[in-house]
Amino acid sequence: MFIGYFNECMSGFEYQVAAHMLWEGLVEKGLAITRMIHDRHHPARRNPWNEVECSDHYARAMASYGVFLAACGFEYHGPKGHLGFAPQLTPENFRAPFTAAEGWGTFTQKRDGRSQREKIDVRWGRLRLRSLAFKLPAGARPATVSVRLGDKMLGAAHQLDGNRCSVTLASEVTVPEGSSLDILME
Repeated sequence: MFIGYFNECMSGFEYQVAAHMLWEGLVEKGLAITRMIHDRHHPARRNPWNEVECSDHYARAMASYGVFLAACGFEYHGPKGHLGFAPQLTPENFRAPFTAAEGWGTFTQKRDGRSQREKIDVRWGRLRLRSLAFKLPAGARPATVSVRLGDKMLGAAHQLDGNRCSVTLASEVTVPEGSSLDILME
């Protein structure tokens, strides 16, 4: 019977729209859509981990992860060794998990006056890196960017393009499990 297909909400499509809004800077509107989906599947009414669409445990709702990636401004290219973040929520004090091809960890960003600090903690596995990218506050123009792996300073060059700072490491580095890569932009 087709009645189930025209009388439903498809959260996967809604999540995709919400994620796209965040990527385009429409943060409040994207979060409003996400909240609407959450409220529709509120625990008081039904199982919040089962966004029903013509059957139980439908995979389309996994598109919600796209909203998380957009909120983090996450970009990753394993073969190129590239990792980037442009947090849409609380960029002055941001923390979120990330996953990569060979490991996962935590990303932290703190802004203090004219400086911005990034910390990439690898909690499991390893992370191969050759380049990084971060979003800066409007008008920020850091003169120096320093990159440190543990106690070792790494050679790096940076390039500014609007409010994006791209950092290219002098040579590829592997951040092992239990280690941190610290970036300071001043």
